[in-house]
Amino acid sequence: MPHSTTGRGRPRLESTDQRILQAARELLREKGPAAVNIDSVAARSGVARTTIYRRYRGRDELMNAILEQLIDPAPVAPDLPVSEKLRWVLDRIRDILENRLGPGATAAIIANSDPEFTTAVRARLANRLSSLTELMNLDIKSGRLHATVDPDTVLGLLIGAYLAELLRFGSPRDGWMDRAVALLTPAVTQPRD
Repeated sequence: MPHSTTGRGRPRLESTDQRILQAARELLREKGPAAVNIDSVAARSGVARTTIYRRYRGRDELMNAILEQLIDPAPVAPDLPVSEKLRWVLDRIRDILENRLGPGATAAIIANSDPEFTTAVRARLANRLSSLTELMNLDIKSGRLHATVDPDTVLGLLIGAYLAELLRFGSPRDGWMDRAVALLTPAVTQPRD
């Protein structure tokens, strides 16, 4: 079994680390940041509180470790036509909201129920989304997008549209992504002569 050492004492089992982080992620996704504390993580993971405290000095360190895993840098977008790139961006948004943050964390961010958590997530999201705005800026420079397109506004429209689908229907309806991309593509693309 893989393990790491941190000095004296028994070696740390990676499986224990994974159980702790998995339990914390589940609590965050399901119930939001208020549900993530050492006691609840211990109960969910089956790992003793003392073992968790050996790895994390407290809730703040544990939350930081979760966020580092949940919101990693955005992968580089493949060279795609504008409509397919918009779909790719929507897929990234879906991944962030559904698979990484989940409904509990997303609701906490919208409600700003834990301002410290909201600030930490926004900072990490800004970093991740900045690579997407850079891609759009490159498309503007190459003439694929209108010169008047504001990448942050486009991202806001895509995030807002996705959130609206979640609020209204619980999940995006069949074909919604195709319809959203078809609607937005002509609004942002540079017409070809």
